[in-house]
Amino acid sequence: MNYTTYLFDFDYTLADSSRGIVTCFRNVLTRHGYTEVTDDDIKRTIGKTLEDSFSILTGVTDAGQLAGFKAEYRKEADTHMTVNTVLFLETKSVLTALKDSGARIGIISTKYRFRIKELLDQHFPEDFMDIIVGGEDVKAAKPSPEGLLLAIKRLHVSKAETLYIGDSTVDAETAQAAGVDFAGVTHGVTTAKELEKYPHRKIMNTLEELLAVQEEYPSIFKIENPIRPENAHATSPRKQKRISVWQILLLVTLFWLAIEELDMTDDSNFFPVVFILTLWGILQKRRILPNKAKTFIDSWWHPCAVRLRAFHIKLIQGRKTPPAGNETCTCLNCGTTYTGNYCNRCGQSRNTPRYRLSNALKNIAGGFFNIDNGFGRTLLELLYRPGYMIRDFIGGKRVEYFRPFQTLFILAALYIMAVQLVDPEALSKKEKTEKTEQTDKEEIIAAKEKLTKKMEKTYSKEEKRALAITIKSLEKSLNKLEEKNDSTSATQVSEQNSDDGDLIDEFVNDTSEVGDRLEKVFQNSPFLMKVWNLMKSWGHGNKAFRIIATLPLFALATQLAFRRRKYKLNYNTTEHVFIQAYIACQILLLSIIVLPFNGYAKVDDLYELPLWLIFVLFCWDYKQLYRCTWWRSFWRTILMLTYSLVLLVIFACLVMALMLAGIYVLKFIL
Repeated sequence: MNYTTYLFDFDYTLADSSRGIVTCFRNVLTRHGYTEVTDDDIKRTIGKTLEDSFSILTGVTDAGQLAGFKAEYRKEADTHMTVNTVLFLETKSVLTALKDSGARIGIISTKYRFRIKELLDQHFPEDFMDIIVGGEDVKAAKPSPEGLLLAIKRLHVSKAETLYIGDSTVDAETAQAAGVDFAGVTHGVTTAKELEKYPHRKIMNTLEELLAVQEEYPSIFKIENPIRPENAHATSPRKQKRISVWQILLLVTLFWLAIEELDMTDDSNFFPVVFILTLWGILQKRRILPNKAKTFIDSWWHPCAVRLRAFHIKLIQGRKTPPAGNETCTCLNCGTTYTGNYCNRCGQSRNTPRYRLSNALKNIAGGFFNIDNGFGRTLLELLYRPGYMIRDFIGGKRVEYFRPFQTLFILAALYIMAVQLVDPEALSKKEKTEKTEQTDKEEIIAAKEKLTKKMEKTYSKEEKRALAITIKSLEKSLNKLEEKNDSTSATQVSEQNSDDGDLIDEFVNDTSEVGDRLEKVFQNSPFLMKVWNLMKSWGHGNKAFRIIATLPLFALATQLAFRRRKYKLNYNTTEHVFIQAYIACQILLLSIIVLPFNGYAKVDDLYELPLWLIFVLFCWDYKQLYRCTWWRSFWRTILMLTYSLVLLVIFACLVMALMLAGIYVLKFIL
C-alpha cells in the first residue's frame, strides 16, 4: 500500500501534554472535593472527551454538572495547558521528513484546534499542517470516525492511501471504524499488547520507527507521485531551492560592507546586523549545501539535535516538585506524627539531617547574606532559562524562587561591592563630581549659617564684631554671585532662544524666578534644605531606585507590544512590572559578572552591558516567556522599544505641563 497522507493523533502521539492535563483536572477535581483521584487515573482518560473523562473520574452522569466541569476545565487550560505541553523529541524531525518527501500530514484530535495551533506555531510555519481537525469541528468525538473522514474528504485522498497514527485504543477504534490503516505508538499509558488487539500495520516505540519502516517496507510506506493535478492545492511540499547567484552576490557585498564598517573607528553596527538578518532569511528559504553534504551533516548532527531538544524540554519544565512521601514521620521540632514532606503543624521539613561540612557551609552562607535557598536558584535560572522561570513565577510557582524586588535590591548592593573591588575610584570620582557640581552659592550659604550659629553662642564682643564683618563679606560675595549667575543665565537664555517665541522666554524667566524664591524659602529652613539635598543625592546615586523608575515604562510598553490574542497569556500591568523587575535582575546580574572583565565601572549608567546585548537579552527573555519564535520576539522587542520611546515622550510632555502649572501657581503664592 502506498501512503500519501499521514494523519496523527495529538496528545501522547506528537506531544506530551499530560502535565498540563493533569494540572487542569486536578484543580477542577480538588475544587469539588474529588481529592482521591490519582494522576495515573487522569492520564488513562487522555484521548476521551472531557465529559467522558470527568464521568469516569468522578462517577457523575448528570449532563449539566459535567458541562460545568468542562467549563471550569477550559478556564484552567487557558492558563496551564500550552505552557505545560512539549513536543516529543522526534516529532519535529519526523514531520519535517514526511513533509519534505511530499506527503500530506494532519492532526485529528479531541483537543480544541486553537490549542493545537498555539503550540505548533512555536515550532512550525503557519501552513505546515495540511489540516487540523479539533474537537470543535465535529459533532461526535473519537472513536467516531467523523473527524478522520472529514480530513480525508477535505484533502481529496482515498482511505487506501491514508495512514492514521495514534497512541490509544480509542485511536485504533477510530481507524477501524473509518476503514483506515492504523499504526500505534506507545508514547502514552496504553501498552503495545493493548494496541495489538486491533488491526494495525505497525506498533512503534517512537515515531522515528515510522521512517525506518518506510525504508524497510517501501511497498507499504513509500510515497509515489503524491501530488496529482486534482489535489495539488491540498499539499505544500517544503523542498527548498538552491541559493541563487544574486543572493550570493548580495551576501558577499553585505559581508564586505560589514567588515569595512567594523574596521572604522565609530561604534556603528548597521551593516553587520543587516548581513546577519539577510543571511538568516536566506537560510530559512534556500539551501546552501548540496543534498549529499546535508545528508552527511545530518547523520552526525541528529544525536546532537536530540540532546539539544531534551535540554530544551528540561528548560521548559524546570525543577519538578518532589513527590510527597507516603511514610509516616515524626517531626524533630514539635514531635507531631505526619505523612508528607513537611510537618502540618510547624512546617519543618522531614529532611532535617545532622550538620556536616556540606550543609554547614550552606547554612553559614545563608545566614551571612540573610537570604534563603531560593536566591541561588533564582540567579542560576536567570542565566539559562529566564523567560521560563519568570513564566513559572507569575503562574504561581513561587516557593522555589526569590521575590523580584528583593533580588533587585540585593544585586544592587552586590554591584556596589563589586565596583569597590574592581574600580574603587569610580565611586570617589562620582562623589568628587557631585561635590564640584555644588554651586559656590550653596557653599557660601553653608558657611554663612555656621558663622551665624557661632556668633549666637559667643559672648566676646570682639569675636562677634569679627564674625559680623565676615558675614557681611560673605553676603556681598553672595550678591555678586547671584548677579553673575542672573546675567549668565539671561545671556544663555537669550542665545539659546533667540529665535523662539515670547512664551518660551517667559517660561524660562518664570522658572528661574520661582527657583530663586524656593531656594530662599529653603535657606530660611535648614531642615528643609538638608532633606532636599538628601533626597536629591539619594535619588541620583541609588542604582536600584533608578532601575525601578524604568520598570513601569517597560511594563506598559511590553503589554502593548504583546497584546495580540495569539499570545493568550493575558498578563496584567502589575504582573508585567514584576516581569520587568526579573529582567532587570538578569541584566544587573550579568553586569556584575562582566565587571571584572571590563576593569572599570560605569556608575552613572544603569547597567554595564552594551545596548545591543541588552536588546538580545530582551529578545531571549520574550522568546521564552511568550513561547514564540526568535523572529517574532525580535520584532516584538523592537515594537516594545518603540512604545517605550512614545510613552517616554508622552510622560515628558505631562511633566512639562505639570511643571508649567506648578510654576505659575507658585509664582502667585511666593
